[in-house]
Amino acid sequence: MITTVTVNAAIDKSYHLKQLELGQVNRVADVIAVPGGKGINVSKVAHALGTPVVASGFLGGTNGRFIQQGLAEMGVRNEFVWVEGNSRETIAIWDEAGGMETELLEPGPAIEEYAQQQLVEKIAGLAKTSSVVTFSGSLPKGIPADFYARLIQVAKREGAITILDSSNEALVKGLEGIPDICKPNRDEIEQLIGHRTHDQKEFRLAAEKLLDKGIQVVIVSMDQEGAIAMTADAAWLIIPPHVQVKSTVGCGDSMVAGIAHILDRYKGSLGAEELKEALRLGTAAAASNAMHREVGFIEPEEVKDLLEKVTIRRL
Repeated sequence: MITTVTVNAAIDKSYHLKQLELGQVNRVADVIAVPGGKGINVSKVAHALGTPVVASGFLGGTNGRFIQQGLAEMGVRNEFVWVEGNSRETIAIWDEAGGMETELLEPGPAIEEYAQQQLVEKIAGLAKTSSVVTFSGSLPKGIPADFYARLIQVAKREGAITILDSSNEALVKGLEGIPDICKPNRDEIEQLIGHRTHDQKEFRLAAEKLLDKGIQVVIVSMDQEGAIAMTADAAWLIIPPHVQVKSTVGCGDSMVAGIAHILDRYKGSLGAEELKEALRLGTAAAASNAMHREVGFIEPEEVKDLLEKVTIRRL
């Protein structure tokens, strides 16, 4: 089983406009509203791949009930801690004429200390029966920057493989918990490096520093250029198939879901062959997600076709 942790869950709304005109009234041609937040996206994709999964984190208010009901209708088990306030909304605006996507992200409700402790205890219990626990996304107000590190250590003590996919200080402090796998994207690895770069050698040097801390696998996702994955013994370049992109939102979460799906199948093994299989499926799942406007959505048959078109090359 996989447990996903989303401490800043959301309703993900996608607005499709023929043309976005700033400062003007814009009429939305199409809208999609689904349960979201990075960890919930992982849950949806993992469930679609056929993995038993439970979604956890914080929910609040009417938006929280919408998220819970939506997950239940999908068949995704959920074990959330309920908090005061209303879970947030995120809005992705697709401008057809400009060929660009703009995201608007609400901050989410403040989380009291008692609720944080409740989630720590809940994750400890879920980790006992989970092969993999994933920690994804931003931290809401009220939560200390090292909260992911605390949760990671709890899950590891129960024997689960841990995956961290966050950004900014939540990523930096979360890494202090020594997750088994971390998946920074290009922007996030640049934050760790301290400057902008397109040099894959610099990405690899940054990944090596994370490996030196005790992290077992570092995956640097680079959008359509693919990803670099490194362990202490090997490094691979993963090249995705070419697809018609409708939205890139949720692609990283889909990759995490594919990786977790394979690791759960192998009961948490992090051997080279298992990792290559996980990276291949994660890349295919991300490509399928990119072909749809709905966030955290894949077509399993599509993933099977794309799987054969993923290239993994030893570096």
